Amino acid sequence: MRTLLTFSIFLHMYASVAFANEDLEKRLFGGAPLKKVKISASDKLADSLQVGGRLEIRYNSAHTEQQKFFDSSYSQLKRADIYFDTRPTNDLRALLRLRLTEEKPTNTTLAAAVAAYEQPISTNIDELWFKWDIKDSVFLTVGKQHLKWGSGRMWNPTDFTAVSNRDPLALFDSRLGQELVKIHIPVEKQGFNYYVVFQFDDMSQTEDLGLALRGEFPFLGTGEAALSFQTRSDEALRIGADVSSAVGLLDVYVESAFITNEKRTFYEGKIDPNTSTLPTGYDRSDSFLTQIVGGVYYTSKYSDNDNVTIGAEYFHNGLGYKDRELELYSLALQQSAPLYAGREYLAGYVRLPNPGTWNETSFFANVLYNLSDETVVARLTATTQIFKDLTFEGFISQCFGDYGEFCFRMPEKFKPLASDPAFSPAQQQIIGALPTKRTRTSAGVSLSMSF
Repeated sequence: MRTLLTFSIFLHMYASVAFANEDLEKRLFGGAPLKKVKISASDKLADSLQVGGRLEIRYNSAHTEQQKFFDSSYSQLKRADIYFDTRPTNDLRALLRLRLTEEKPTNTTLAAAVAAYEQPISTNIDELWFKWDIKDSVFLTVGKQHLKWGSGRMWNPTDFTAVSNRDPLALFDSRLGQELVKIHIPVEKQGFNYYVVFQFDDMSQTEDLGLALRGEFPFLGTGEAALSFQTRSDEALRIGADVSSAVGLLDVYVESAFITNEKRTFYEGKIDPNTSTLPTGYDRSDSFLTQIVGGVYYTSKYSDNDNVTIGAEYFHNGLGYKDRELELYSLALQQSAPLYAGREYLAGYVRLPNPGTWNETSFFANVLYNLSDETVVARLTATTQIFKDLTFEGFISQCFGDYGEFCFRMPEKFKPLASDPAFSPAQQQIIGALPTKRTRTSAGVSLSMSF
């Protein structure tokens, strides 16, 4: 119904502009005198309106250990992002982006097991915001919008306003926008930028309103430092520092988050279902926890039109676990988030866009290593332009290691937990849906088009 209403409004605006243009042609090229056409608000809106979007069809397959090739699991995704962008005046802009998704997931990963209980077809507002300025000095953006803080490529602990973590292996960030009021105050002489952000995501009452602050300060002509702060009722207080700069031929960055009053449950102990022994939950809200990301990358121009980027990143996660079973236990109970469950991580990547005469083809290689549970996932992705605006993407990934976050499977000792009365029915369902064998290889292809 909402999509039909939007389409009807668009047709009305198009017709208004068409009749106005017809009137102008009669006055220029002859015909009976016509009355002056009054330009309505909808005419102005239509005249400034731009419509576009992105369409994607994706097919994925996952092959578990000791499985025949033709028994591999299969999933598919169809996604349409449609936007309406208008600037009726120089000082006002509005944007609406709708997302239609149809997905058939598999349960080969923890995230997919949780998603299996959600609706396969969804309609979402990805973005809906108004933006204007006050005397070219203060810029306001009100509504659902995209905002990313932090310089990390794989991990972003200072991205305080995010409601979910980005998939670092995916080329397209599919996260939906956030409910925010953003106030941006630039200081042009010094190049400083100040942000005040009010967060409305997951609010049920007024006291749930979140507040985030950020200042960005350039230095030495090539570097930038940023300080961030975020607080919310009954949630952790977070302070962030972010520094990035060129050092000789290298680009380096460090991103740190300092967290206190963390409300999640942490675990210690062992799991032994035979004796009904489970990890003990404990509180660390009085502790001062740290997350630190450090990275370096180098871009080499090996011809007039070609370059390659090689980078590495390390993540120390004070909220994660050194013990593999505690890490998986916390993931299964959704107290830890994927990519933020282990204590230490290492990543490497290579970006090779349009090499040599392959001007329509690019290659991307990524490796993520969970140092805590000693599992690794490596992924190679290639994209190429076919039929002008149509992009083909193919990837293959492989996990290495016994079992853990990146070679995910439910250990034998976890199976009785699916019927343990200590857990809620929803938790029992999720634990019961977890795969019992590792997904060794995953592959996928997609077609996408922007218009």
